Amino acid sequence: MASEPQKQAALRDPGEGASRWLGIGGGAAILLALLAILLAWQRASDERRAAEDVKARVAAEMNRIEAEARRIEREASK
Repeated sequence: MASEPQKQAALRDPGEGASRWLGIGGGAAILLALLAILLAWQRASDERRAAEDVKARVAAEMNRIEAEARRIEREASK
């Protein structure tokens, strides 16, 4: 006759271990999805920051050109 622990082992749900691994896999998938979202967000913010830097450099260059044009106009009017 089978002992009590053997009976309990035989009666245990065979999918119990599988559901545990599915839970672990689901958790890992969620973590990877969050990581992908964070990386995409970081890349988008870096690209936005770079675009704003370009705008600032263009504005500074335009100011420099306008100042040079005013200087030339002043010298020409003398």
